[in-house]
Amino acid sequence: MKNLFRLAAASLLAATLSAAALFAANDNQEKTDTLASSVITGTRMSVLRDALPAPVSVVGRASIAASDEAAVMPVLMEQVPGLFVTSRGVTGYGVSGGAAGAISLRGFGAAAGRVIILIDGHPQFESIYGHPVADEYMAANAQRVEVSRGAASVLYGSNAMGGAINIITRKPAKDGNTVDFKAMGGSYGTYRASLADNYKKGRFTSSVNIGHDRTAGHRANSAYNNTNGMVKLGYQLSRAWKAGAGVSLMKAYSENPGTVSAPMFDAWSDIIRGMATLSLENKYDRTSGNIDLYYNFGDHTINDGHTQDKAPQEFLFHGTDFTAGLSAYQMVPLFTGNTLTVGADAIFYGGNAYRNPTTEIYADHKRLHEEALYVFDQQVFGKFMLNAGLRFDHHSAYGAEWIPQAGISYMPGPNTTIKASASKGFRMPNMRELYMYASANAELLPEEAWSYDLTLGHHFLGGALNTELSVFYTKGSNIIEVVRENGKPQNRNVGAFANKGVEFAADWRVAPSLSFNANYSFLHMDTIYTGAPVHKLYAGADWTQGRFSGSIGAMYIGDLYLSTGDDAITSSYTDLKARLAFRCTDWLQVFVRGMNLLYEDYQTMLGYPEPGRTILGGLSITL
Repeated sequence: MKNLFRLAAASLLAATLSAAALFAANDNQEKTDTLASSVITGTRMSVLRDALPAPVSVVGRASIAASDEAAVMPVLMEQVPGLFVTSRGVTGYGVSGGAAGAISLRGFGAAAGRVIILIDGHPQFESIYGHPVADEYMAANAQRVEVSRGAASVLYGSNAMGGAINIITRKPAKDGNTVDFKAMGGSYGTYRASLADNYKKGRFTSSVNIGHDRTAGHRANSAYNNTNGMVKLGYQLSRAWKAGAGVSLMKAYSENPGTVSAPMFDAWSDIIRGMATLSLENKYDRTSGNIDLYYNFGDHTINDGHTQDKAPQEFLFHGTDFTAGLSAYQMVPLFTGNTLTVGADAIFYGGNAYRNPTTEIYADHKRLHEEALYVFDQQVFGKFMLNAGLRFDHHSAYGAEWIPQAGISYMPGPNTTIKASASKGFRMPNMRELYMYASANAELLPEEAWSYDLTLGHHFLGGALNTELSVFYTKGSNIIEVVRENGKPQNRNVGAFANKGVEFAADWRVAPSLSFNANYSFLHMDTIYTGAPVHKLYAGADWTQGRFSGSIGAMYIGDLYLSTGDDAITSSYTDLKARLAFRCTDWLQVFVRGMNLLYEDYQTMLGYPEPGRTILGGLSITL
């Protein structure tokens, strides 16, 4: 009954926002973050989102900046249907035991490597355990984020069996120099600051971002701090060729307080993550392409801590990992309405992990490699767009894998789109599953999944109101699970699952000073996984009036599984947020924001209660 009340309350808020819009003045100005934008994640080239057969969500810079978040994941959770991220504190996620930041998309978990995280198209994951590190993806660095909801392995290979989250980093759009500074502080000893400098002159561009995020935490032994930076340089070599380079570095310290029933002491992680890239881009009248070299690395020191009745850990965990890769593709039109993309990927990765360096060596400088070739063809026939792709992937551990994809979209009129897609995704076993601990099995095969989508999109009021409804079905096989054989644990390809659901999203630019957005997702899982809610509803509004501006948003989570089995525990809650800002001058703004304003008592991880009402205040400067 309580869950029904919460869902009704959240639905009432959405209805109230929509009703308010009916009485506001209509305006046809295009919104920056809109369902009608263009995307590159689904095809490697810029395509009108309406025409793309696969469902892709877009979160633009306006939404990211207005969130005041240090990490980009909380913003995506609000704006993308079907996407959920676990948390355990005011800010920060952590790694190792008790870590939050588990990303679920349509029931697929990124913590298991089934949703790939990309930065400018480059895969990002801790190569030993095969999962992304949520603390690494900073909001200040992101210009926009494109989320492909459904298998995307044709273009991005392993780990994209459930979807792809592509974080596109910031770059200057016009000549001159722009400096953005933001600082805030508030509840639980929380402080955040970021500085961004974007510069363009002639053929040269540069972007520099520096950030710091820290909190004392709302529980004992739950402190967190993160210092990060990114530098990107670009130079236009000629009319058609452009070179680029970038580096980023992040150092984060986080404490694990343990569950309420079993508090932890001296449980902490100290990690460094870094990335370096080189790129060469060409863009001619009839063909374009890109060559990227990238290198990611990590250095993790972890104290797994102890409960009150146990002794401290004798040794710390140490792990180093790296990923080196090359990605190249070229797009060529074969005839009118056609674009053929031919690409190649190569990736070399590995690492070292140990506790006691003489007796507990888990991964002794293991090395793996993967190579792939793919073709992706797109053809426009009048009101139809068809695309199809095929990837051949070869991995040093398990051999070859063929990955197909196909889709079609139909636009009967300028405001309506009907589209459908079918795509295969796969996930290669990670190094932990292959070689580490008692359950290791070097004979594992890749996990596989098929995604099927049917989507209807429509624009009302001359494009001021944009809506999209998707129905999906995904089926996975060869899922790696731990089974008991002769009394011993063993990783085996024995699991299977089937997920199905509905997703809806809408944005409404009612007037230049007023806009609304909402999204809802329903997920049915034949096999229950934690961290994936059955219901997720978000409704929000943004407004400006003179020097004042504000936003309000409510997210309802229904039947989030905290545990599985016959005695499964679920959580349902509504998180209400609001922000009020005043522009003192053309370059100075002060603001205050509140989270969990309803003071809900809830958890997204079993035993880890979320913070109560949280208030932050600060200022932003743009020069």
